[in-house]
Amino acid sequence: MQIQIYGAGIAGSYLHELLSQNGFDVRIYDLRSKPDCRCAWGIAYSEAKELYDRIGINLDDYILSKPKEVVINGKIVLKNKNVYIFDRKKLLEDLWRNFKFEKSEADVVVDATGCSRAVLPKIENDVVYCTVQSIERHDLDENIYIHMRKTGYAWAFPLGGRWHIGAGDQSYERAFELVRKLRKVYGIEDRGNECYCKAKIRMLPPSKCKPIVHGNIYGVGEAIGCVSGGGEGNAPSLKCALIFYECLANNALEEYEKRVLEEFWWIEEEHKFVTAVQSGKKFTALRLLPKVVSIESKRSVSQSIRDIKNLLNLLR
Repeated sequence: MQIQIYGAGIAGSYLHELLSQNGFDVRIYDLRSKPDCRCAWGIAYSEAKELYDRIGINLDDYILSKPKEVVINGKIVLKNKNVYIFDRKKLLEDLWRNFKFEKSEADVVVDATGCSRAVLPKIENDVVYCTVQSIERHDLDENIYIHMRKTGYAWAFPLGGRWHIGAGDQSYERAFELVRKLRKVYGIEDRGNECYCKAKIRMLPPSKCKPIVHGNIYGVGEAIGCVSGGGEGNAPSLKCALIFYECLANNALEEYEKRVLEEFWWIEEEHKFVTAVQSGKKFTALRLLPKVVSIESKRSVSQSIRDIKNLLNLLR
């Protein structure tokens, strides 16, 4: 059986290694000649470390920062529990050194092309956010700084001497506006950048990203909505790739979609919460709040229901 992967980002590269290291005939292709600096520097550490261990990669070798706190809108301070900042670009560069990008006819095709979803049929009523990002040098305390509103948020992530500054919202104009507000709230001057790019991110849960499977084509990672309600898609995409590998290895690809939907129930809940907040459905948001707090207190940042209620009161 021959497998063709399209997309060599976090999910595609990881899946390629899982398959090739376990004897599968697999090829991979990406339009890019080298990894870029877009998004995805933050990762749910404990989940990702265990997953990367499976392919012989020590995630600790790529960790740039372990922020102590997450500061939101300059007013709410949460203790960071499990969000580490890693050198995504270098990790992919190291993996890509062993890749020969090629396309061929295959028995099984994997769409790991992220937001572009270049192989699977397009999603009806897709929800795609615009992001703007840059890498800059600043002298700040090594925390994660966030400025948030109902439709999106801006961030500053420490990269060990450098900072990843960016924002995601419903349009590029609104994303730029959020970056300006972030700079004003935290005193982050615009001194120019070392790297700048625009990108897009899908903000739909897996159940809204069907078809997940189309004939012999299987979606993996962000292509099928494996991104948390807060926009963290690295660890979920790795887990999604592992599920695909396990189904393939066990001759159970017919179970893949079911397993994805079962595994990522929590992403469904987080997106329901985000949708309720954005649409002003306060009662629904409050009903979902305890579950969301429980999920993210385990996988990202220590928080309480009171913390998030206070945050909701700040959002406009």
